Amino acid sequence: MNLKNLFCFLVQVLFLYKVQPRKSKAGFGIISSKFFRFCSLRPQLNKYQPNEVYHWPMLDVINLDFDYQDQPLISKVSFHLPAGGLLHLRGRNGAGKTTLLKLIAGLYQPLQGEIEFFGQNIAEDYSAYQRQVCFVGHKTGINPNLTLKENCFFDLHYATSSQSIKEEGHYKLEELASIFKLEQHLDVHCGLLSAGQRRQAGLLRLWFSNVKLWLLDEPLIALDDKAITLIMDKIAAHRKQGGSVLLTSHQQLPLNSSDYEEYCL
Repeated sequence: MNLKNLFCFLVQVLFLYKVQPRKSKAGFGIISSKFFRFCSLRPQLNKYQPNEVYHWPMLDVINLDFDYQDQPLISKVSFHLPAGGLLHLRGRNGAGKTTLLKLIAGLYQPLQGEIEFFGQNIAEDYSAYQRQVCFVGHKTGINPNLTLKENCFFDLHYATSSQSIKEEGHYKLEELASIFKLEQHLDVHCGLLSAGQRRQAGLLRLWFSNVKLWLLDEPLIALDDKAITLIMDKIAAHRKQGGSVLLTSHQQLPLNSSDYEEYCL
């Protein structure tokens, strides 16, 4: 150890001693107890497996009420979604599943109740919150004036500054587009695509976004088995990286029941 490193080491030891000394039972090892407590509680998101549940709340929905045309539609809805979690939202047609997703996306405001993202009420800063959310519904959020390729790379531009990752994204897009049968439409303006194609284009954007929370309204509808497998694999990868997914679906998810939670409206 050279003198510079030794000096830095001694400064760190003295700093920790002044902040909050903690002596081990063996009589040595001065370190902050707050640091130990933080390390023991902080979830190791990079080691997450889909069948594990971290009790580290990303999303909390608390006693949510919402009326539609002066009629109660959503009443006292409460649940929490941990980092790395998957929640399957179920209910009959007209039960308010899509409306609930829009409330959580910050597109509607609840009559009563709160929605918290990592402990902060989303109403305090909708703009900052929505930068951490990807909502794919019947309206996909794609820009009709941009091509399919431009829409995907718009997200990729903000997801990373790495040029190599961006170049890899070009090859990945072509592969994904072929699975969704969109390879002939990469340079077509999205306003010219059919409703089904725009919906698939919205799902493609999941591969190029870097947000924590995905809100997916019927993402598996009208997809073949290969595309469904691709979507579910992507959801699993997102969860493994600490992301969370809230989705609606009339069909049973192709997962073990222990791998996700359900909430019925």
